[in-house]
Amino acid sequence: MIRFVARRFLTAIPIGLIVTLGVFALVFAMPGDPLRELAGDKPIPAAVLAAKRAQFHLDDPFIVQYLLSMKDILTGNFGTTFAGADIRDQLALRIPVTLKLTLLANAFQWTLGLFFGIYAGFKRNGLIDKSLLLATLVLLAVPGLVAYFAAQYVFGVELKWFPVSGVLEGFPRSYLLPAMVIGVLGFAGLARLMRTSIVETVTADFVKTARAKGLGEQRVLWRHILPNALLPIVTFIGIDLAGMFGGAIITESIFNLPGLGQFMFQAIKLKEGGVVVLLSTLAFISFILINLLVDLLYGVLDPRVRNV
Repeated sequence: MIRFVARRFLTAIPIGLIVTLGVFALVFAMPGDPLRELAGDKPIPAAVLAAKRAQFHLDDPFIVQYLLSMKDILTGNFGTTFAGADIRDQLALRIPVTLKLTLLANAFQWTLGLFFGIYAGFKRNGLIDKSLLLATLVLLAVPGLVAYFAAQYVFGVELKWFPVSGVLEGFPRSYLLPAMVIGVLGFAGLARLMRTSIVETVTADFVKTARAKGLGEQRVLWRHILPNALLPIVTFIGIDLAGMFGGAIITESIFNLPGLGQFMFQAIKLKEGGVVVLLSTLAFISFILINLLVDLLYGVLDPRVRNV
């Protein structure tokens, strides 16, 4: 097990370098001067501009800026944004916001997806199964941006059930609307996958053999059907959870939630390469850790893959 974990982390190092280097290159290639854009129409004295450019190494070559950013990340010296905000303080304020949104959204998605997927799988071709197929097709066809703005207008502006944006009303009320939209949109794919996996597992030969041996239905369900049907679901949930940060960039910007996604959006807009690389590194580390947990959970559900 220790070798497995160590091998995964060693493999992730070069991949992480390539990912962060690519992200930094994209930010570096964006046109415009970030310091002048930050100032807007206000004139900046040449001496102040030169000092700021020297402070953030903006006149250094691309590779030097990247290496300095990686050095700051590895040493924990995150520094400040172009506007002077301490990045460490920003992370302390924003990480809980993104975690609350992510956990609440996944609670909606997993509850709806697993419940309706399992029920439809065991009661296939019934009313629930057909309704689920129609609902998932509609949800998969709706663009996320349309759903976000529609939910804001209907449930926030017209009905006034939820706050339209911001976190002034605290947790969970301020997070309910964006989390519900994310959860409902994500439940479609999870429910269809769960339903298909249940149908395929129920008709598998090992399930027929278990029943032929006289095992009770409850034992067949909990020991044979569900553990095997959950294998592709674990992979789906792991990838979906790991990719939630990418979706948070759009969601938090639309709903004005001061989380990591909004921080990333602002950093990209202002060409703050160091902040973008830092957040990309955090997202990559989260992705590696979550997928490692998925692999370990695979071994719990299916002993055959423990020694693969």
